Amino acid sequence: MGKWELTMEPVQEWGEEHEDGAVFGITLRREPVQQSSEPTEAFVQYRTCKVRRLKAATLDRLVSHLLDPCCQEQDYSRILLSTYRTFTSTNKLIEMLFQRENFASALDSTSYPNSSLWTLLQMWLDEYSDDFRDPPMHSSLRLMCLQLRGRPSLSPLAKHYEALLKKFQTEDVVAGCPVDHMEEPALNKEAKDFELENLADFMDFSITDVAEQLTRMDTDLFMKVVPFQCLGCVWSQRDKKENLSPTIWATISQFNAVTNWVITSLLRPSSSASSSPTTQRARVIEKWVRVAQGCRELKNFSSLKAILSALQSNPIYRLRKTWASVSREAVSVFENLCKTFPDENCVLTSREIFVDSSAGGTVPYLGTYLTVLTMLDTALPDTVEGGLINFEKRRREYEILRQIRQLQASCSQYVLPRHPQIAAWLQSQKLLSDQESYELSRQLETPHDTSPSNSGWSHRTLSKKLSSLLSGNEGSRKNADQISVSSSGSSSSEIEESVSFIPPSLSSCGQNTSEAFPSSSSPDSSTMSSSSSSSQQDLNLNPSSSSSSASADPHLVSCHKRSVSMTSLPFYNRQVDDSCIIRVSVEFCNNGNMYKSILLTSQDKTAQVIQRALQKHNLEDVSEQDFTLVQVLAQGRELHIPEKANVFYAMSTSANYDFVLRRCPKGQRKQLIRSVSLSSGRATK
Repeated sequence: MGKWELTMEPVQEWGEEHEDGAVFGITLRREPVQQSSEPTEAFVQYRTCKVRRLKAATLDRLVSHLLDPCCQEQDYSRILLSTYRTFTSTNKLIEMLFQRENFASALDSTSYPNSSLWTLLQMWLDEYSDDFRDPPMHSSLRLMCLQLRGRPSLSPLAKHYEALLKKFQTEDVVAGCPVDHMEEPALNKEAKDFELENLADFMDFSITDVAEQLTRMDTDLFMKVVPFQCLGCVWSQRDKKENLSPTIWATISQFNAVTNWVITSLLRPSSSASSSPTTQRARVIEKWVRVAQGCRELKNFSSLKAILSALQSNPIYRLRKTWASVSREAVSVFENLCKTFPDENCVLTSREIFVDSSAGGTVPYLGTYLTVLTMLDTALPDTVEGGLINFEKRRREYEILRQIRQLQASCSQYVLPRHPQIAAWLQSQKLLSDQESYELSRQLETPHDTSPSNSGWSHRTLSKKLSSLLSGNEGSRKNADQISVSSSGSSSSEIEESVSFIPPSLSSCGQNTSEAFPSSSSPDSSTMSSSSSSSQQDLNLNPSSSSSSASADPHLVSCHKRSVSMTSLPFYNRQVDDSCIIRVSVEFCNNGNMYKSILLTSQDKTAQVIQRALQKHNLEDVSEQDFTLVQVLAQGRELHIPEKANVFYAMSTSANYDFVLRRCPKGQRKQLIRSVSLSSGRATK
């Protein structure tokens, strides 16, 4: 028995307990009993403790559990405060908390500082005060102050909440002032002391100084990120609610700006250089690679990712002669930096990189966390059987949000000097649209027709964009989990030309970078939409590897085994546990191939998938009978999914999991249904 106890797991999942309006998960935890001080006793005694974890409940039970002094979950309050706005409002939670307190027996005034309500309200004020920011009235904060004023025992807290209200009101007044009196962005303030015509050239700047300036800018924006805005369900509503995720938009805008600065400096280099234009561009690439390395040393993964994305973008990647002049050392460094970001289906490794960077500050590539949170929101339902709120889903989302908060806290350790001259140079750069960048690239190095024998270019670095993460082009914003894939008008001959000179190692490193969302593009250029939207408004992302190579990658497999908390989640481009994530676009929407991620299970029929995809694209009023489901394959081929098929088994697993909803020709669907019913009628006769 002693041997059995030594080999027994310290924590074991035991099962579930169902109560009225709640489901608890039961864990048995093995803990050592405090040993006797007598040295003669040479054995260790253990006891088994039963720990309950709330997995699903009604809103009322969630609130009552929040005020339960016997609650065994240490982080329960933080989990709920981090995620409650996904299933209720701030006003509603305040009302329910005080109703619950009124329903309970009145507490003595001296007990309030130790009560669950006091502790909760203090935590809410200290760590989640942004919940109450709702200009111009700040109704939730006013409601909280009103409730606290009616309870003399809570008057110390009432004063703190009233001070917060005054702070918000002061900020509202400042925000309403004319632009000249508003606080300028950090970049503008640092650049304003320098005349634009007296700017130095990029090649004159110190590599360390450029990396430090980029890190300063990224740090300022990342520390302002509200973690709640990163949640998948919030992120996917950006098109419906104005400015719902402003702090995320600001980070994406900065990412796009860095990418554009790199592209502009390469396509419009200084004319004062004495070397040939090709050699000059090669030197600029080498310098940006060293700047990226400096960002890596400063643990600024945001600008690192942006620089790598720019160097792998279509206008830069196609410059054959330029890349041929880049030194081998720079290419080697570039390859190693690309390995920082693993395959898109293994985002946990890159999160481990960020979290393991404990010494000093760390600015993560936020897209990694948006990927995980989008996967969680897609894979796990908001409610479970009986309409109970799936709190287990919120618990897993909280783990990601907690890591973001930890990284934000680490950013306070940065002590970086200002470099206003570099800030002025960045501010002076004219942002190029995709079309302008591509045309400049073609002027610098014209495409050459070559033999179309290199059919392996299916995973070439196409410019993938989360275009309307902040866009607003032509007055419309695209949805959160949409990705526009642009071929930038590349001809097939140019594609072959580009492939003919890129070293295999350089090409492969471009396939190991993760995207901001779990997605991949179809290799067929005929299905891509040409985009001329501004790169300033597009988050340029790197190419993803093929599903076949991803599944065969031993690093990816080992990463998946390490991911204990994510093993049950479905992946894009891989079927796991009778489920997977697919991307679906709607063909008649005139906004490019804008994809939505949806969860596909082994039970889903074609009609169900079409209906869910239409809902994701905010086309609930359109009938699914008017559409067919088509999987986009390589080399211009397509797979039409039969109307009554099980999509999970009918789809091609060797191709990317990308689908298109195609509107049926007028009357065709109805005729098909009618003909089927008539033939079946004749058979019965």
